[in-house]
Amino acid sequence: MQREMIVINKQLKMIHNAFEERRNRHLLKYNLTSSQMEVIFYLRFHEEEKIHQREIEKWFRLKNPTVTGILNRLEEKDFIVRKTSESDKRFRVIELTEKSRCMMQEIYEEMWQMDDRIYSCMTEEERKLLSDLLERILNSITEL
Repeated sequence: MQREMIVINKQLKMIHNAFEERRNRHLLKYNLTSSQMEVIFYLRFHEEEKIHQREIEKWFRLKNPTVTGILNRLEEKDFIVRKTSESDKRFRVIELTEKSRCMMQEIYEEMWQMDDRIYSCMTEEERKLLSDLLERILNSITEL
């Protein structure tokens, strides 16, 4: 049992590293990291909502300084803007820029093609099972 957990932990780490390396290599031409791109995707899929930094922290389960750093770099690169919220001046709403929207479709298609190749070794049921199992692990870790 202990050996299996060590192997699983190693496999999860190696999968994470491989995803990060592959995505970062691909995103070099856009001057983005995979973490920055994930935030852009999140903002794109929640564009009809007023997104504050706390929502990003909760969604990605990241600490405030980490998200602040990602957002600062995205703003420096003109991928996002932060505006004071009309309803609550304490919060800043995060919005995508036109630059983000223009490159979004191209990156989106390329990323999904890459993911399709990666997950093509599994059936839809297996992908669902894997997702459920990983969610259980993630919830277990965050409860500790």
